[in-house]
Amino acid sequence: MDHAIALLATCLPFVTLSYIIVCLASPWGRCTRCRDSRRSRTCRACDGTGKRPRLGWQLYTHVRRLYRDR
Repeated sequence: MDHAIALLATCLPFVTLSYIIVCLASPWGRCTRCRDSRRSRTCRACDGTGKRPRLGWQLYTHVRRLYRDR
């Protein structure tokens, strides 16, 4: 059990940093509600574009707005 916790503790910063880099390099991901379906034009989540901002990008912009509006 100790080995699993140590492995998780060493991998978690790498995975987190990798996701941050992906969100900064490409903030738009595929829409999960209408991916490759016929109703993609009427999707309210992505306005028919098929692209939605990633969760990491949404958190980044939220924190940036909080800091700016102080």
